[in-house]
Amino acid sequence: MSKEKMSQEKVRPVISHLDLGAIDYPMDADGCRYDPRIRELLKRTGRRVDAGTEALAAVRMLGKKMHLMMERWADQHGLSEGRFQILVRLQHAEGNRMTMGELAEMLEVSPRTVTGLVDNLERHGLVRRVDDPDDRRSVYAELTDPGRERVKALWRDASLGQQGLTRNLAASELVQLRDICLRLIQAMNAEEAKTHATN
Repeated sequence: MSKEKMSQEKVRPVISHLDLGAIDYPMDADGCRYDPRIRELLKRTGRRVDAGTEALAAVRMLGKKMHLMMERWADQHGLSEGRFQILVRLQHAEGNRMTMGELAEMLEVSPRTVTGLVDNLERHGLVRRVDDPDDRRSVYAELTDPGRERVKALWRDASLGQQGLTRNLAASELVQLRDICLRLIQAMNAEEAKTHATN
């Protein structure tokens, strides 16, 4: 097993056993919040407590919490998160349509998964399948008028929710958050590229 994989294996149990419920995070000596549960679990598993490990643990917890929140929110609107993501992608696509393969690639899921999601959306009249006149093997998923209306309603609700989450952060903090997240994504992409190059 590679050193990187071993490191990932050690972090997984530390974070997956944390309750993501409400907690008051204490401040460290620099006036920044930290999660005492992360520190305790790292110590208990013999790992060094360092800023990088704590930061990535916090990002992972945030991602998990946001995913759960998104699922609950989509469910309130009669959708799964996957179906919601398809509606949003189609809303922003040229002509409100994409091939099933493009959707699968964009959502990083299998074509079979996209087929199931589109089947459900089609049953509810939010999406329709359209044959590609230039390629008989390609089928487009296309947003319908009711689908467009559903997306507009979802975006209105989502923007209100986002305002609630970010209202206590200054614009400069949000810009820093965006920058840090995108830099982490770039670093992860670079690591993935290295792994693929050696395999």
